[in-house]
Amino acid sequence: MNALGADVTGLDVAAFLERARLVGALGLVLWALLLARWRRPGVLLGGAVAANAFVWLVTSWPLQRLYALGPSADRLTNLGWCTTVAAAGAPLQTTQVGQLHFEPFWGVLVAALAGFDAERVLALYPFLSLAVAVLLPLAIFFGLRPVTPGEGWSAWERAAAAAAASLLWSAPFDFAGTYRNAWSLSFLLKPNHSLAILLFPLFLYAFVRIRGTWGRVAVGLFLHVLAWAFVLHMAYIAVGLAVYALVELCARRPDARARVLDVAVVFGVNLLIVSPYIVMLFVGYPFLTPLPRNQIAATSAHLLEPTVRLGLLFPLGVWGAVVAYRRGDRLGRVWTAQVVGIYVVWIGYLALSALHQARERDEVHHWLRLLIAVSAGIGAWDLAGRAARAWRARGLEPGLQAALLLVLAAPWSLPYWWDPARMDPYFGRSVTPVEAALAEPAEFIRRHAAPRDVVASDPDYSRWIAALGARRVLRDGHMHLNADHADREAVLETLLRDPDAAAVRAAAARYRVRYLVVTPALLAQHPGVTLESLAAREHWKPLLYTQEGEDAPVVVFRLAAASAGTRG
Repeated sequence: MNALGADVTGLDVAAFLERARLVGALGLVLWALLLARWRRPGVLLGGAVAANAFVWLVTSWPLQRLYALGPSADRLTNLGWCTTVAAAGAPLQTTQVGQLHFEPFWGVLVAALAGFDAERVLALYPFLSLAVAVLLPLAIFFGLRPVTPGEGWSAWERAAAAAAASLLWSAPFDFAGTYRNAWSLSFLLKPNHSLAILLFPLFLYAFVRIRGTWGRVAVGLFLHVLAWAFVLHMAYIAVGLAVYALVELCARRPDARARVLDVAVVFGVNLLIVSPYIVMLFVGYPFLTPLPRNQIAATSAHLLEPTVRLGLLFPLGVWGAVVAYRRGDRLGRVWTAQVVGIYVVWIGYLALSALHQARERDEVHHWLRLLIAVSAGIGAWDLAGRAARAWRARGLEPGLQAALLLVLAAPWSLPYWWDPARMDPYFGRSVTPVEAALAEPAEFIRRHAAPRDVVASDPDYSRWIAALGARRVLRDGHMHLNADHADREAVLETLLRDPDAAAVRAAAARYRVRYLVVTPALLAQHPGVTLESLAAREHWKPLLYTQEGEDAPVVVFRLAAASAGTRG
């Protein structure tokens, strides 16, 4: 069954995708015809929304599991954050019991949307990608509304920018590049990060309308909320705002000091509230440890990625940023500063690479690509208008201009060329359902364990217990090591090896461990421990055996409560 409840077991995926590409091409033609016929910006905007929904449907329909569930450790972790909060609360904890969370906003939001029901989280989760995908064009359209009527930023131009974000955020050959397809790796893989992208245009809307001290404080609070969604996106915005303040000072505008004060107060309010979170990151996570993998590869064309490799999109985006700045309104200057700021960040990654600190390069790449796509929509709309006026004094009616731009952009637009089976490394491994040895023990835990029970298992398998079983675990192999990592390992050793029931219960109580899921990997990591030796101990009760093929079984054990006689 797919996310929509349809049985797709016998679906010919290759034929389905081939037909979908044809439908996508015909849809673009129909969209252009509707624009030429009705000539309203809402048709252009609605088509952008429909294009994102179509790509989501094409990619999601053949899948018999949540997209990238298993192939991507990030997907398992993000789902686990939500299911554990829905089942057990404690939103400031990760999937690892007792570990402070560095992205708690997403888990709370999804759990609340699901009514704090883990079963509903699992049913809802595929549609969160759809939600952020269809809402982003709307956020761009409404977020880029001018402060004062007549300042530019017409409805047509904003619809063109929203359409460019939908259609041109990714390019046909991204799948063969260093950073691959930004659309799928943002919307489909990480809707939690896409939420911050969704809030970005709305933040700009609020920022350029600041009036007075309390307005600055309110926008600082808004930036803080965005930081809880994804702190790196907040950092990118902050760099762009710093560029804006610097340009305002250098240009010696009459209101430059007020605009710099806007930025300073927004920064200050955000930093004041977020400072405990930043301290927690430094104390609780060794994320600043230099690692060789946090370098830009010597063969990487780092400076060419957001320039030459973008082809025509780059000069169009540059021109769009120039057009926005030349208007002279605050929104235009702020937007251009954001574009310049993200290129500053990208160049700065060369220095971070020398320090072995060039982390999350894909995130900054996707953000940059989105900003340049929106700017390309602005630039293309301006150049099309100039060309039309050069051809005839009155130019073209905007609806016809939009239709012609759409026809020109069609071969480069996502619905036209998207082939997930060939272009998406996660798609093929998501077509088949989750293996029984992973799904059945997790489902058993979800249905039978108490909400605050903790599960011990091997670190890799524990991610499945957290994501599908909705229970926190002793150790999650994808999370940072806790300061008490050695203690957790000692507890696991006691659970597996100590024949003394009292000692086992005392060790388990430290982290509220009630269940033990024994996998072949766990036995391999602890030589001498066997299923038979565990089953022979009266304090471990085997409840479920799951075996696939010739593999060794996965067994769920529950720690038996001490009897009254034992307590005495």
